[in-house]
Amino acid sequence: MTFLRWLETAFLFPGDIVVQKLGVTVEEDGGILRSFINMCVWGVVTGTIAFYAL
Repeated sequence: MTFLRWLETAFLFPGDIVVQKLGVTVEEDGGILRSFINMCVWGVVTGTIAFYAL
């Protein structure tokens, strides 16, 4: 279970940092901003890996 907890923390890290820097709580945001940031960051990472793999 510790591996899954670490994996969850790693995937949510970019969004958590942005939300903390903006001073927005999860209750105020509802997770929308955090999800958007995570989608953008991991989309770029995945796209870059796919581009270089081809």
